[in-house]
Amino acid sequence: MIYSLVRPLLFAVEAERAHHLTLEALDFLARVGLPPAARPAPAACARDVMGLRFPNPVGLAAGLDKNGDYIDALARLGFGFIEIGTVTPRPQPGNPRPRLFRLPAANGVINRLGFNNGGVDRLVDNVRRAAYRGVLGINIGKNADTPLERAADDYVACLRKVYPHASYVTVNISSPNTRDLRQLQQAGDARNLLRVEVGRNLHRDRDVPAVGVGEPVLLRCYRPQQAVEFAGLLQLAQVPGVGR
Repeated sequence: MIYSLVRPLLFAVEAERAHHLTLEALDFLARVGLPPAARPAPAACARDVMGLRFPNPVGLAAGLDKNGDYIDALARLGFGFIEIGTVTPRPQPGNPRPRLFRLPAANGVINRLGFNNGGVDRLVDNVRRAAYRGVLGINIGKNADTPLERAADDYVACLRKVYPHASYVTVNISSPNTRDLRQLQQAGDARNLLRVEVGRNLHRDRDVPAVGVGEPVLLRCYRPQQAVEFAGLLQLAQVPGVGR
């Protein structure tokens, strides 16, 4: 009922503006305690995955709250986990606007944002301030102006900063909105990226604060087009320091 009332107002403004207005309204309502937070899910809904306990299997994917600005407000909706990002080492504006397009007939949108975000330091500051203590995923990517041959540097820079604050980290190489990013999905490139990121720069890097052994690091890929490509991605589980 509430949605039917506010929908005409939201559709009267540009899609991305409506997105931000909705999050700001949600944040305001959370600060004044309205509406009441969702009730905890029944114990039977809990799931154990990757060594993590999810209170329910319905979570919020990355992309809605790119900078972690609204963690506590979103947590009130009862998600079993929240994933924020995608975040890059340096702030970047993303693709030119307009870049978010409504598809009313399909009840959906087309997203061509392009990893717009305020940078990893802003996200980490927001995570530190948040009261939420549930399962928190952080999705990391590379800056658009970073050459592919230096992509691992960007992922490592983000990983060093977010790993102590995340329940799990997602390495995002799936976005079609960052030029050439999906080339990293070639099995050799992905394998080398994960070796650098997980093996050399995380589990054996003394500069990374101790947060327990083996917080999950996930790889977000786009759908393989051929069986051989899918097989190559499955082989990533055999990379030392990655598959367990």
